[in-house]
Amino acid sequence: MSEEHIMMDILSNEKCITANTVTAMNEASCQEVHKIYKDIFESLSKEVKEVFTICFNNNWYQLEEADTNKIEQEITKLCSQLNKEE
Repeated sequence: MSEEHIMMDILSNEKCITANTVTAMNEASCQEVHKIYKDIFESLSKEVKEVFTICFNNNWYQLEEADTNKIEQEITKLCSQLNKEE
């Protein structure tokens, strides 16, 4: 297994763990438990950023440069969806 594959797998897993920690934090039964999950989330968030930076710096994680039209189309689409929900 290559370093790239391992790091991308770590990044994917860290993102899932972070998302699940947010859910646990939001559903905490008391303030003390909420604080525990918040501290865990903050630590995980730093780790995810570090792993992302490693992947990005090694060209394993590519970002797409969006043109202005694509951004405007996405904003219009999201605004339309929000207006439907109101």
